[in-house]
Amino acid sequence: MHFGRKSRRQLNIERQDSGQAEWVTGLFWVLILSILLCTQLQISSWQTTGMYMEDALAASNLASALIDLEEYGKSHKVRISDPEEAYEVFLRAIRDNLQLDEEWECANKALISGPVKIADYIIYNVDQEQVYADRVGSGGNVVETWSGKKGEINAPNGVPVECTGVYSEIEFPVEGFLGVTVLAHKGKLVDIAAERRE
Repeated sequence: MHFGRKSRRQLNIERQDSGQAEWVTGLFWVLILSILLCTQLQISSWQTTGMYMEDALAASNLASALIDLEEYGKSHKVRISDPEEAYEVFLRAIRDNLQLDEEWECANKALISGPVKIADYIIYNVDQEQVYADRVGSGGNVVETWSGKKGEINAPNGVPVECTGVYSEIEFPVEGFLGVTVLAHKGKLVDIAAERRE
């Protein structure tokens, strides 16, 4: 009897087991890396979509900031006096900026995979330390008004309202990993002008 020596058959079996274990471990790491890569690509795609939406909202909010020029000429106060007209301008601007069709859908389905919906539209007029807010509903009418002191009122995205501006929020479906569709929201507050101090 020879103790401590292994037969050729035992060595071949151990080599096969070792080779299979290395193959399974390698396959496991390839799978993990593939999942991480797909996840990173999805996050990058969503970040690109988010930046595109934010730019479109900012441009559309600025387009809809129809200030009262007569008021500005008299008192140098920036005021948006007609929220309903501003909302109509915003609708046209957001459709143009996102290149939406009549059904409010984007031709680029990789960016927006379904119809865009206006979730919120608010005009903030600031007069010295007072903030006056008008929320316009989907029908184009002012559905809610409120006021408060500057520093106490925040836009729905949490940004404090410091000067006259426009907040808008949209919701839209985006296709995610493995074809799963996610409903995304993007909101943006755009300040028109700060109060002039002398």
